[in-house]
Amino acid sequence: MPRSVQGSNLTENRINLLYLFDVFLFYRKALQAFLHGLVTNTTCRTLELKGNSIHGAGTEALAKVLRRNQTLQNLRLEWNQIGAMDSPAFSSFCDALSLNKSLIELDLRNNDISHVGGTELAAALKRNVTLRVLDLRWNNIGLVGSRALLAACQSNSTLNELHLTGNNVPDDIMQNITNALSKNTEKRQIHFGHSQNMAILARQVQNIHTEKDRQITSVLKRVSLQEQAMLKANKSLAEKVKKLQEALDDRKLAFNAVSAKNALLEADLTVATQQYNDAQNENKKMKIEKDHLINQIRREYQQEKDGLFHIQEKFQRDLNESLEIQRRLSEKVHDLERKNETLQTTIHELREIITINDRDHQLKVSSLDDENQRLKLKHKEDLKDHELTSTRDIQRLKESYETTQQNLKEQITKLENIRTTLEREINSLKSTISTQKLNHDEILQQEKLRIKNEEEKKQHELEDRLRSLTTTKEELESHYNQQLISSRDLQQKINFQSVEIETLKRQIESVQTVNLRNDTEILENREKLKTEHEKKLRFIQKDIEMNEELKDRIKQLENDLKDQHYNDRNTIRELETRLADLQTKLNQREQEISRLKHDEEKRLHFLRTAMLDYIGRGTKTN
Repeated sequence: MPRSVQGSNLTENRINLLYLFDVFLFYRKALQAFLHGLVTNTTCRTLELKGNSIHGAGTEALAKVLRRNQTLQNLRLEWNQIGAMDSPAFSSFCDALSLNKSLIELDLRNNDISHVGGTELAAALKRNVTLRVLDLRWNNIGLVGSRALLAACQSNSTLNELHLTGNNVPDDIMQNITNALSKNTEKRQIHFGHSQNMAILARQVQNIHTEKDRQITSVLKRVSLQEQAMLKANKSLAEKVKKLQEALDDRKLAFNAVSAKNALLEADLTVATQQYNDAQNENKKMKIEKDHLINQIRREYQQEKDGLFHIQEKFQRDLNESLEIQRRLSEKVHDLERKNETLQTTIHELREIITINDRDHQLKVSSLDDENQRLKLKHKEDLKDHELTSTRDIQRLKESYETTQQNLKEQITKLENIRTTLEREINSLKSTISTQKLNHDEILQQEKLRIKNEEEKKQHELEDRLRSLTTTKEELESHYNQQLISSRDLQQKINFQSVEIETLKRQIESVQTVNLRNDTEILENREKLKTEHEKKLRFIQKDIEMNEELKDRIKQLENDLKDQHYNDRNTIRELETRLADLQTKLNQREQEISRLKHDEEKRLHFLRTAMLDYIGRGTKTN
């Protein structure tokens, strides 16, 4: 079978794994045809070309495959000559490797790759973002290539494994490369966890999107159905509204006729109310005149009453004055009677004194007579001697008695004269008081009669006025009753018309309520549909917002991961710088320790020599 046919079969057949080792595909046409088939292959994942002496044009064909094929993941090229003689084909292979975005594992063991090829591979690794495993064992990369690969490992974050055994690479560079690759593995694990989380989130978001799309479609279907129902309801409501509008127009015409009647009735009512108001105004005027006359009569009556009260007060004051005078005179009479009683008591006392003196005098006279007789009997002689003295004494006593009796009689006469004068005065005062009292009584009687006559006259006048006022009042009341009867008739007419108006208003209101009920039903249906539509729109909006939030969250997580990668890189760089600083410090410490050891050895040597000299001197002296 020709080689070109085999290459075309590679493009058509679905091959996942292809092992071609030690088949000697070093013929140019065969290799080109084979690799031409791999360029457009979309199923092959693993390709092994071990021990086929690929170099030059075969390397360029492999570069073309790496540029165009985006499904190949595992490429094993051990025991070939891809990097031999540092040909430009290997540089094109490295450029294709830097552009490839599907290759994960590359095996380049024993391919004569020198330090130049190592630097080119390092430059390709700096740009490659998918390669994870690179096997470069048993080549000639050396120190320069290994340093370039170390720099590539420090910048590349996807490479996890790099095998450099048998390449004359120093151990420190190997250790640095393993450290960088371990960091890449850690980052890869973190990225793998993040990618898993992102995949889960993406699936969840996709599920949410599908669910929301399904809900939105169902909601839109419901909305369309509801809109159709609303259109039907609006059509039926429009027909009902049209019918109601026609009924309302009929009722409006009837209402206009009724309102015309009502206007005529209102005109009659205004005329009747005007007449009623005029009658009420006349009644008010008559009431005002009546109140004015009553107030005037009351004022006149009050004035006359006040005049009579003043006259009565005047007579009362005069009467009080006369009574006061009479009281004073009676007090004087009482005083005189008291004086008379005191005088009579004094006269009685004087009479008693006189009787007592008479009794004493008689007793004395009897005693004197007894003594005289006894003295006469005993002393007849002495009587003669004392007769003159006794007579004299008797005469003196008689004279004294007569004088005292005369004085007492004079006093009694005087007192009797005073008593008689006082009695006369009392009698005269009593007569004057009685006359004054009679005069005052007559005056009071006359005044009372006069006041009574005047009051009777005024009362008759007031009664006449009241009769005239009552007649006028009765006339006014009769007129007022007539007006009331007419106003009641008018009121009955107005009430009857108002009842008719109320019935018409009720009919209009019932029609309006029916219209309002229909309008409210229409509005309620519209509002319900509107609210349901708004709720659904809000629900959809919430779902959209939730999707936006999830997107924002995903973006935030991506940004956080980027920040974390950046921070990890910064921490790695900081740790590397710190390690370098610590290494320098360790070197300095080791130098200081070596210097101190050297100083200590010198000091020990000096001490040893000094001790030996001292011991030698001691032995010499001994």
